[in-house]
Amino acid sequence: MFEASNRILAVLCGLAVCASAAVDQCKPIGWVTRSGRTSTEFNVTGGGNSTPITVKTFADLQKYAKDSSPRVIYIDGTLGDGWSGTSGSRLNITASNKTIIGLKPGTLLKAPIHITSKASNIIIRNIVIQGPGSNADQAWDNLTIEGESKNIWIDHCEFWDGQDGNADVVKGSDNVTFTWCIFGYKKKSTHNLSNLIGSSDNEPVSEGKLNVTYMFNWWKAANQRKPRCRYGNVHVVNNLFTGDASITNGTDVLGVAAGHMCRVRTERNVFINENNPIYTGVANGTGVNEVIDNIFTNCSGNTKGTGTSFTPPYEYTSFMLKASEVEAAVKANAGATLKSPTECDANYVEPEPPTPDKQYQTETGTVTGGVSESSNGGYHGDGYVNFDKGGDVVVNVKVDTAGQYKFDIDFANGSSEARSLAVSAGLDTATTSFKTTGGWTVWETAKVLVNLAAGENAVKFATVGGNDGPNIDQFDVTLVKAAEKDSTEKPTSIHTKTAAVVEPSVYRVSIFDTKGALVRRMNVESAKVGDVAWMTRGLPAGLYVMQLKSANTERRKFIAVK
Repeated sequence: MFEASNRILAVLCGLAVCASAAVDQCKPIGWVTRSGRTSTEFNVTGGGNSTPITVKTFADLQKYAKDSSPRVIYIDGTLGDGWSGTSGSRLNITASNKTIIGLKPGTLLKAPIHITSKASNIIIRNIVIQGPGSNADQAWDNLTIEGESKNIWIDHCEFWDGQDGNADVVKGSDNVTFTWCIFGYKKKSTHNLSNLIGSSDNEPVSEGKLNVTYMFNWWKAANQRKPRCRYGNVHVVNNLFTGDASITNGTDVLGVAAGHMCRVRTERNVFINENNPIYTGVANGTGVNEVIDNIFTNCSGNTKGTGTSFTPPYEYTSFMLKASEVEAAVKANAGATLKSPTECDANYVEPEPPTPDKQYQTETGTVTGGVSESSNGGYHGDGYVNFDKGGDVVVNVKVDTAGQYKFDIDFANGSSEARSLAVSAGLDTATTSFKTTGGWTVWETAKVLVNLAAGENAVKFATVGGNDGPNIDQFDVTLVKAAEKDSTEKPTSIHTKTAAVVEPSVYRVSIFDTKGALVRRMNVESAKVGDVAWMTRGLPAGLYVMQLKSANTERRKFIAVK
């Protein structure tokens, strides 16, 4: 039986990535999905179902980011003129219900983002912001969320060389999640300070707020603030922290730091070449940092936690990785790596899964005057039957009960007129007309009633009057009415109890890549769900997420295809 384990799908989703398509990289997770510090759910939609607008100028981007309408905005190309200190291009988001997505991987925005004025329900995705380099002059951060803004999801973005910082959440803002982002520095400086939560120990507007989740992110060569927090309940889970002495040497390097009234849950992260991964020097007697199942490799300084933090009011354990899996997953997927906005944008709708195969595939039968072929798409199994004039195919059908059966036959008829087939078994024949379907790759279903005997039946599908027939693919048979028993038969014994008929347990198996894209879907009997090699046969080598659903269960796990 499939082992239930804690993995992300996304795809995501989710889900993101997952998402979303289930729980994947395309689906928001963490504090962004809650209202305040409660378990009340908040549906993060950004611009929702608004028709996407593609912008090619910074002026248009700013216009739509500030107007009062819900917007889904695609950024096409590099926008903005750059900035220094507190002058230059700056994207101000002052209205709610916005989704802003880079159209291509690595979409560069040469402007910091400022979310303020109580803006809410915002999604920012697939964007790179390259700052001019850090300084201690209280210059613009690459991203600032302030002014009591809330329910902000920052996903698959990159923040490099921010001036005062890379991405700050301050002044009463709340319910923010960062997923699959990179926070890094490429230039050496004493002020390479990355993520600040709460700007002062005297910030009453932030009491009970500043609740932030960091999941699947990568801090690269940042000196401090990874993050450094005040007031909030901050969840730091499944992130990667890597030091670089060529950038940080000679400076104070401090990791996750819980400050005034901040409670941090630091859970299943990986720290590599980091100094003081867990910094307690700013706790002031009120900061708490609970450290749970992290990996510290070649780290110096403190790795121990202090006290008990909080229990997140949102579900996350079903897609949380083991700490041993974090480094590979984050390195493979963090950053502005999405190939298109439809991988994860607010308008993305997962395509309907293919319909399952029916009981019988006609191409497995004996074809006379025709051919089994696969040149026209949309069929099931290995192909379909294309009749010559006067042709037929015989398929063996086995049933337990004699009687009248409904045949559901998938067919395509790309000709300009209806075509007929005679469907026969034993002495019973039904001739049926198959209408035009508008193309040879357009498959529809016709229903035919035919009597079958108990046991094996040689069912013949034959063209009529020396004419052509439709192409037929697959069919199901369903008992409509059992045959009446001969009255001369001896009555069978009547049992007061009959055994319940139990359908075999079947799972719906979906396989996604780690960016949340569906790559395979099938129905699998429970006896086979442990056969990963069979279910992934033909997929390229790499890391995938497998989701299994049945009537009462849903399970996910990472799988590796070699």
